[in-house]
Amino acid sequence: MRPACDRCGSREAIHTIHRTNENLCGECLVQDVRRRVFSLLDRLVEDGDRVAVALSGGKDSSLALYLLAEYQRAERRKFDLMAITVDEGTAYRRSGIEAARELTRRLGVEHVVVGMRDIHGIDVAEIRAILPRRWRRSACTYCGVLRRWAINRVAREEGATKVATGHNLDDVLQTHLMNLARGDVPAMVRSGQGVRSPSPLMVPRIRPLAGVREREVAAAALYLGLPAHFGKCPLTTGMRVGVRRSIDELELAIPGIKEDLLSGLWDLIGEVRTSGAIGVELRSCRLCGEPTTGEICKTCQMKLELQELAHRPLLFPR
Repeated sequence: MRPACDRCGSREAIHTIHRTNENLCGECLVQDVRRRVFSLLDRLVEDGDRVAVALSGGKDSSLALYLLAEYQRAERRKFDLMAITVDEGTAYRRSGIEAARELTRRLGVEHVVVGMRDIHGIDVAEIRAILPRRWRRSACTYCGVLRRWAINRVAREEGATKVATGHNLDDVLQTHLMNLARGDVPAMVRSGQGVRSPSPLMVPRIRPLAGVREREVAAAALYLGLPAHFGKCPLTTGMRVGVRRSIDELELAIPGIKEDLLSGLWDLIGEVRTSGAIGVELRSCRLCGEPTTGEICKTCQMKLELQELAHRPLLFPR
C-alpha cells in the first residue's frame, strides 16, 4: 500500500519529490508543478505575445502546452497561443502527431503540422538510410538542427513572438553541461532562460518546464490523462546519454544537486551576458537567408553534406 500524501494527507501518494523526500498525490503534485511553471511564465510571457509551442506530442511539450493554456485562461497575461509540430518522417513520430492533434483539439488551440521533407527535401527516415557507418554525425544531430530551423521559420511566418519548448530541468541541465564540456560558452549564453534574440529573424525561445524534473513531468502528465507519447526517441545517442547517466548518479548521492547545478549555471550565464564578453555578429546565410555567424548557417552546411550523400538536390527555402 502506498503512503498518504504528505501535503493533503487525504489521498494516496503517487510520486516522491526526491530533493525534499515528500510523497505527493497526483492533485498536490500537479498543483506544485503548476505553481513553479506559472511563476516562471510570469517572467517569460508578456501581454500581447503570440506564443508558439513546439509540440512533438511527447509528455514534455504536451504538459507545456496544457499549462500554457491554463495560464492563458487564468489571465495573468493576455497572449495568443498556438502549436507547431514538425513531422520528421519516422514511425516513432506518427503516434506523437496523433497525440498532438488530439491535445490541441481538446484545448481548442490552433495547430500547424509541417513535414520536414516538405521544408528541407529530406526526412529522418532517409537520413538514417543514407548515413555511412561511423559517420561523423548521428541522425539525431541532423534531426535536431533541421527541426529547430523549421520551427523558427514557421513560428516567424505565423507571427509568433516566442517559441515555447518542452525542455524540462533535466534536459536544460544536460544541454548546459554538454556546452560547458565542449567549451562552447556562446551556446550556453544563447540557451539561457529569458534570452533576447540577437536577430529579428530568430524567434526568442522560452522553456516553461525548466524548473520541473523529467520524472515530475511524466507523473503529472499521466495523472492529468494527457494524450501524449511517453517513449524515448530511439535516435537519441552520444554525449547526452552519458551526461544524463552521470547526473542521475550524482543526484542519488546528493539529493537536490540538479537544481543547485542549474541555478549556478544560470548565475554564470547571467554574469557573462551582463559583462558583454560574448558578442555575436550575425549575417544572413547565403543559401537560406537565416541569421548565422558565418557565410553558411549550420543547417545549410548539414544539408549540403546530406545532399552529397543522397546524390540529389535538397530544398534551401529562402
